[in-house]
Amino acid sequence: MRPIDEDYRPVRVLGQGAYGEVWLVTNKENEREQFAMKKIPVKATEEGIPQSVVREVASLVALKQMKHPNILRLHDAFIRRKEDTISLNIVCEKCDWDLCDFLRKIPHEMCNAQCKHFARQILSGIDFLHSNTVIHRDLKPQNILVNKDHTLRIADFGLSRNYGLHATFTTECKYGTAVDLWSAGCILAELYTRDALFKGDTEAHQLRVIFEKLGTPSASVWPADAIVPHSFYTENSPPSLANQLPRLPASGVELLKTILHFNPHERPTAAESF
Repeated sequence: MRPIDEDYRPVRVLGQGAYGEVWLVTNKENEREQFAMKKIPVKATEEGIPQSVVREVASLVALKQMKHPNILRLHDAFIRRKEDTISLNIVCEKCDWDLCDFLRKIPHEMCNAQCKHFARQILSGIDFLHSNTVIHRDLKPQNILVNKDHTLRIADFGLSRNYGLHATFTTECKYGTAVDLWSAGCILAELYTRDALFKGDTEAHQLRVIFEKLGTPSASVWPADAIVPHSFYTENSPPSLANQLPRLPASGVELLKTILHFNPHERPTAAESF
């Protein structure tokens, strides 16, 4: 990584992320070339750069050598030092929206063919990551980018949060590839409804909402290291996903049933899902 950023001209702030700002920048030698640059400030007195950021850069650098149409493309990465601060700068291709904004701004619901097209791209990108021993662990609409031609890019690697169940379900976060499939199932449903599948105000509330929609898991699949015992929740029969999600075709409902299985070992792989 180079220590200077003389190749790029900042244009405007695109957004604020967990670790810093995302800027629209242009190539100084070719102003037509636009990129998104994530600027992550790190105090020089701290012990290095956050591990999540290091993992993100490492993942992007590794994946840069193995291109895939549904993975965000890394263009450059460098460190800039100024007085008592250090900023890590990650320069990637610029996309038009994230999926959350896209679903909120489109005037009408997407048709079944469009939803399937988006779902296949997401699952194809996940399959590529898993085939290259990368588990995303933070898949959500905000981390999937959309272009005007409706091509999708999975972005923001190396973070340790997940979308939904496991952080609240167990005391130990035992991540495997199945966690990305759970997230993909939540996103698949949101493509059709334009609303989050499991909405909760707190982690405990969200877990209760999950059980209300999918049914309470049986004692046999309840994790031994769960934060709360199985007896804390009242068992109920799973409501019909088809009735909850009437816009989903029958094949989509059946896929969701397998992807949103409480036992991660029972979920299909990404390759088996599209």
